[in-house]
Amino acid sequence: MRKKLAAGMGGLIVLFCLAGAVFMTAYKTRALRFVSQMGPGINLGNTLDATGLREYKPDADELEYETYWGNPKADAETFLAIKKAGFGTVRIPVTWEDHLDVSYQISDVWMDRVQEVVDMALAADLYVIIDLHHEEWLDLKTERAQEIRGEFAVVWEQIAARFRDYDETLLFEAVNEPRLRGGEVEWTSGTEELRAMVNDLNAVFVETVRASGGGNRTRYLLISPYAGNCGTEAMQGLVIPDDGRLIVSVHMYTPYSFCQKEDGEKVWDNAGTREQVEQAFFEMYRLFVERHVPVILTEFGCVDKGNTQERLAWTGYYMEQARRYGISCIWWDCGGYALLDRENKTWWFPEIVEVLTNEQM
Repeated sequence: MRKKLAAGMGGLIVLFCLAGAVFMTAYKTRALRFVSQMGPGINLGNTLDATGLREYKPDADELEYETYWGNPKADAETFLAIKKAGFGTVRIPVTWEDHLDVSYQISDVWMDRVQEVVDMALAADLYVIIDLHHEEWLDLKTERAQEIRGEFAVVWEQIAARFRDYDETLLFEAVNEPRLRGGEVEWTSGTEELRAMVNDLNAVFVETVRASGGGNRTRYLLISPYAGNCGTEAMQGLVIPDDGRLIVSVHMYTPYSFCQKEDGEKVWDNAGTREQVEQAFFEMYRLFVERHVPVILTEFGCVDKGNTQERLAWTGYYMEQARRYGISCIWWDCGGYALLDRENKTWWFPEIVEVLTNEQM
C-alpha cells in the first residue's frame, strides 16, 4: 500500500513540475508577444538627456536643458508625427544627474517635465521607454559599488513612485550603457568584476521597481549587459533576474566607421560586415530569445554623409536580420542620425523610415 501511495505521490510531483514548467514557459512567451506588439521604434535623442548646461551657464533654468543640445522642446505634434509614420514605440532618454540634490532627490520641476513628455507620447498611442542615460555618477567604479548601489535605488524609487499607476505601455530601462568610463575597457565587454557590478545594479533595479507596487509589479523592464555591448562575452555575462517581464537592451552600430564617424566610410557592404551583424543577431537569439527573453536593439543607426542609398541598404540588412531572429529595433534619432525634422514634423529621409516601419519588407 505504501509503495502505491509513494508511486502516486511521485506521479503528482512530476505532474506539478511539468505544469509549473509549462506555466513559466507561457509566462515568458507572453513577454515575446508583448515586445512584438510594440512595433518599430525611434529615440527622442539629445533632448531630455542633455547635460552640462550649468557648467557654462550657472544660473540656467532647469527646463533649458531640453533644448541645450540643439533640439526643440518635445510637443504633442512630435509624437503624433512619429505615430503617423508607422512607429509604435518611442524611447525617451532621460538624464537625471543635473536635477539631483546631494541626497539624490530629483527636482520636482524636472520630474514634472519628464512626466509631461511621457504623457504626450502615451496620448499618441505609443509605447514609451524611459531610462537613466548620461549619468556620470553611475560610472562603474568598483570601489564605490555599495554607494552607487544605494544612490541608484534612491533614484529609481522616485521614478517608480511617480509612474506607479501607469499601465504597461510605459517601460523602464535600468541604465543606458552601464560601464566604467574613460579606461581601455569602456567600450569592450568589460571585465568579470565590472559585469558582476552591472548584474547587481540590474537586480537592484528590478527589486526596487517591483517593490513600489501598483502597475510596477507587472511593468516590463529593460536591462543591459556591460556597456549595452552586443558582443558574445558581454551578453553571456548578463544574469537575468528571475522575473518573467524582463527585456534585454543592447546597442549595435556596426561597422563603426560607416555608422558613427561623420568623416568615415560612406559604404558598408562587405562579407565581413554582413557576417559580424548576422552573428550578433544570432547570438541575441541564442542567448535570450530562444529562452523566451525578448531583446530590443534600443539604439542603432548610421549618420548621413550624403549616401542615402548606402544607408538604405544598411538599414534594410539590419531589419532583415532583426526580423529573422525576432529582435525589435529602435533607431537613434538626433544630429547626423536624424530622420525626423522636429521643427516641421516632417521626415528628412522618408525612404529610411519606410524600411524601418514596413514589417513586410
